[in-house]
Amino acid sequence: MKYILAALLASNFVTAIPISISRRAVDPSLVPDLGFTKGLNPTGTGDCDGAIPGGPKIPCQCPPDRDVFIDALNQNVDAGFAVNNPTVKIDFPTDNSIRSQITRITASLITLQNLEGPGVGCPAVSTTLVAQQKALQEQLDSGNANPAPAPVVSSSSVPTPSSSAPAETSTSPSTVGEGIDPVVASLAPDLGFQSGLNPTGTGDCDGAIPGGPKIPCMCPPDQDTYLKSLSANVAAGQAVNNTSVRIDFPTDGSVQSQITRITAALTTLQNLRGPGVGCPAVSTTLLQQQQALQAELDNGSNVAQPSVPQSTTPSVATPTSSAVQSTETTSNPTSSVAALAPDLGFESGINPTGTGDCDGAVPGGPKIPCSCPPPRDEFIRQLEANVAAGVAVNNPTVRVSFPLDDSKESQRARIIASLITLQNLEGPGKGCPAVSTTLNSQLQALE
Repeated sequence: MKYILAALLASNFVTAIPISISRRAVDPSLVPDLGFTKGLNPTGTGDCDGAIPGGPKIPCQCPPDRDVFIDALNQNVDAGFAVNNPTVKIDFPTDNSIRSQITRITASLITLQNLEGPGVGCPAVSTTLVAQQKALQEQLDSGNANPAPAPVVSSSSVPTPSSSAPAETSTSPSTVGEGIDPVVASLAPDLGFQSGLNPTGTGDCDGAIPGGPKIPCMCPPDQDTYLKSLSANVAAGQAVNNTSVRIDFPTDGSVQSQITRITAALTTLQNLRGPGVGCPAVSTTLLQQQQALQAELDNGSNVAQPSVPQSTTPSVATPTSSAVQSTETTSNPTSSVAALAPDLGFESGINPTGTGDCDGAVPGGPKIPCSCPPPRDEFIRQLEANVAAGVAVNNPTVRVSFPLDDSKESQRARIIASLITLQNLEGPGKGCPAVSTTLNSQLQALE
């Protein structure tokens, strides 16, 4: 009887072993250190200091305890994707190469940012993972001139357009969905970025410019939504949600036509849900692509600047040639600019969320940086500089016209100049969004 009992116990023990090791266990020594502890300097509203001194606040429960983090990472690695966001793949190599270390940090960031659901978790700034990843990437770049980097959550690469052929997306004309023009799909510029990176927990995520302004987490849209909207706009010859803005979408492979198609894409994105209501340019790499093409055009030929607007303005219509010709910017005195500059119609700092965002000028619309719009004096100073230069000084590919007469056409051109100024206050496409003002509404009223 003793032997039988012993045999049964041994049998039970042996058969239990495969069950306990059936899942892939991540070696804790390979799991990156989060580099920060939760609960520092609570504000009393659920926010605490993050890992970046003086940087954005984070939820006080972030980052999670290491045991909780490793358990979630184990589940994701075992599944091969984020179990709370199955569209996001997970890879966790076990060798000690720099590239594998970078990939393991990416897996850790994905795990953190999807702890409780798709895009619901702890932001990257609740850890030092992005800094660790950046240091490894620099090491990799310095040691290998042509590395094939693994995907990095905190940044994105800018696709380089080619002048020999139109920039194509991954959408094949034979596989396009309903409502998508196959020609538009084959020529539509790649947005170059994905939505939902490093959510703050307040609806904002990282944009396409590393360290740049935050963007709504739903931006940019998925490819089908983008292509359907772009197809509708191209068919109409205008932004269907902002009919004052013309759309042109040439189909040849010239550099100028590629620039024009990017302008159409930007206009589409920025008017996805209404006049000036959509996704900002900094949720994509379209501006960088456009600048690269413009530099190629300027260096390779004497072709004039494209006739379509190259700004990130959501509702910028191109002033007619007569308006442009009547405003040689060198003749515009700065006193006239101040006197004729449109009123921004809104003030900064309304209903701050505590994370740097405030209410915008559109009731119930998207949040805006609390520093927007700028003080009137600062706005006028930059507008005067742009008018004097004839271009946006922080984005020289964008022309600025500021006529002085009282015609509707001239009033429209002055509003456009103001929008361009606002949206390039700190650099190309970096400034205040149109929805931080009532300028779009003023523009529509002049129709």
